[in-house]
Amino acid sequence: MSARDYAPRPGDYGVVKTNGVVAKFIRIGTLSRWNHVFIYIGDGLIVEARPTGVTISKDDLYPIMAYNQHEIDLDDEKRKAIVDFAKAQVGKPYGFIDIAVIFLRMLGLRIPFPNFWAKLAKRQGFICSELVAEAYLKAGFKLINKHSSIVTPGDLAERLIYQ
Repeated sequence: MSARDYAPRPGDYGVVKTNGVVAKFIRIGTLSRWNHVFIYIGDGLIVEARPTGVTISKDDLYPIMAYNQHEIDLDDEKRKAIVDFAKAQVGKPYGFIDIAVIFLRMLGLRIPFPNFWAKLAKRQGFICSELVAEAYLKAGFKLINKHSSIVTPGDLAERLIYQ
């Protein structure tokens, strides 16, 4: 069954492969075929963090996607918390600091004062994968065993394989 055959439920996250130089850089740098993630909020709409900020978009924007359709621990209350958190972030800026930190880590550089960078990044905005990780964390569901600000689309896509 393809992702298009699956009817997503509010609170599901989706991973996608997009085109462009930055998308290719993300895929190469994170060793993944996926470079973007979003949260499905219902009625054919998603919340996603893009370079223009956190926004609501139509889910048919992306032709190739995969959903986390096997989350047996996501009850309606958790799904609502994920959606509510995602919607509350709409209008916040993109997390360019997070991208810089991930880029430096990909180069093998250790970032001094990691808590400082995490706090600064939180005030600055979200990258797509951080938005998803934070939304799930707020619902009491930790997706990846690392700080939300350094979770990548590849991390979330890899998680789908092991569901």
